[in-house]
Amino acid sequence: MRAVCNTEQLGRKLALVSRGVSTRSSVDVLGGIMLEGTEGELRLSATDMDVSIQTSSPAEVEEEGRVVIPARIFNDIVRSLPVGELVLEHESVEGTVRLAAGKNEYRIRSYAVEDFPKLPVFTAEDAFAISGEVLVETVEKVSRSYSRDETRPVLTGILISFEGARLRMVTTDSYRLSIKETDIVTNFEGKRDAIIPARAMQEVGRIFSGSGEENIEVVLGENQALFRIGDVLFGTRLIEGNFPEYRRLLPERFEREVYVPREELVGTLRRVSLFTQRQNPPVPVTLSFAEGEVEVSVRSQELGEAHEKLPATSEEEFQISFNPGYLLDGVSAVDSERVLFRFNESLKPALIVPGGDEEDNFLYLIMPMRDPARV
Repeated sequence: MRAVCNTEQLGRKLALVSRGVSTRSSVDVLGGIMLEGTEGELRLSATDMDVSIQTSSPAEVEEEGRVVIPARIFNDIVRSLPVGELVLEHESVEGTVRLAAGKNEYRIRSYAVEDFPKLPVFTAEDAFAISGEVLVETVEKVSRSYSRDETRPVLTGILISFEGARLRMVTTDSYRLSIKETDIVTNFEGKRDAIIPARAMQEVGRIFSGSGEENIEVVLGENQALFRIGDVLFGTRLIEGNFPEYRRLLPERFEREVYVPREELVGTLRRVSLFTQRQNPPVPVTLSFAEGEVEVSVRSQELGEAHEKLPATSEEEFQISFNPGYLLDGVSAVDSERVLFRFNESLKPALIVPGGDEEDNFLYLIMPMRDPARV
């Protein structure tokens, strides 16, 4: 293979595809990027066996072929070169790749291309489209409550349900639950549920944010999901297992509904949470409702106390405590001017939803805490 390309263009694509390179595998070839020279472009591919990224960079391909180059040194060299012309030439007999830029020349030992894993192929007839902005927004909202505990893989994923023109995403870490529904661009035929790693969905969002595209095309296979964003194809394995029956966690009714101004509450929670930082177990934040107001307070034996009062539509006294970080995540995810809290008893799950007239297509269920300072 021999190709001539621009260092700046290739560098941008290398930075992108390198996010799919394995950094921990003992299999050397997974630490490499496969280059495939075809007419008018270099195809770049990387995989760590859980995710894969494929894209292309413009090139004048004088001799077609394929080669796998160690990602780190290849990326570092290209990134450090001045903008200009770069010649890549696979010297198969020596098992190296020659890089030439002006008077600079480098030779990097290559990996056996036949050892590189076979990557998924995007089948357009099986694809449906979704607004990229909508997908990113939905992922951002539900990503607050997925679990980081790798011992329970199912909870590290996002349950994604497609049915007709609707998309639903659900996450839970056993302490809170996020659900967001939205519309997709083209209808999905039938119904399908899949558990996709949350980190993979966040990577899809990062790729989209730098793409300039409007829509993301999606193909759901039996054990993997593919996302095409312009000239980038991102693939991820699905998580096997049964997602919790989250609908059973949602109370059928609530005894109390209280509206609180969102922006004021976010500011208050950020300030009082300063008294809870880096303490284990976490110090609860307590909401004490009275007629027309709520007091938000924290009592820390190590740091002291914080008390702030806000207007609220409460009509009776009621007190409930939460993990401050979890509560702030839920309130921050609401887009409306007011947050609507729905409560039952002080030790039963509470619901946080938008407090406007818009459709309630986002909800955040949160488990309360016992506050030892108030027992």
